[in-house]
Amino acid sequence: MPYRALEHTADIGFEVTAPTLAELFSEAVPALTESFVEVERVEERLERQFSLAAADRELLLHDWLEELVYAFDAERLLFRRAEANLTAGAPGELRLLATAWGEAHDPARHPLKVLLKAVTYHGLAVEEVDGGWRARVILDV
Repeated sequence: MPYRALEHTADIGFEVTAPTLAELFSEAVPALTESFVEVERVEERLERQFSLAAADRELLLHDWLEELVYAFDAERLLFRRAEANLTAGAPGELRLLATAWGEAHDPARHPLKVLLKAVTYHGLAVEEVDGGWRARVILDV
């Protein structure tokens, strides 16, 4: 499993690892979903495209995960898997083009573990490590 839960005094979090930065952004999706429902219960019934840009990796990861939290809040969508592509945008900008697969939340099949409020900036890190990349994310519950 390329992600694991992190202990935090008031909130919840996760750490995700991957061989490439693009795969890190992809693997963050099931890690986020697992934070509030059992991701293995989410089926790939729909496909959604995302396009985002930010000044750096941390801001882009934050905004990416916030888009997924918003999709749950506004449309009750859960995502099981994603494929992300990262490219340089305008000077000083990193762009994310991603496709995510999932389905609408069904409370009978997807009981909530917690209700997520937001992705925080606290402790947010995206760093290159031996053999790949690692990110740490804290979620406000």
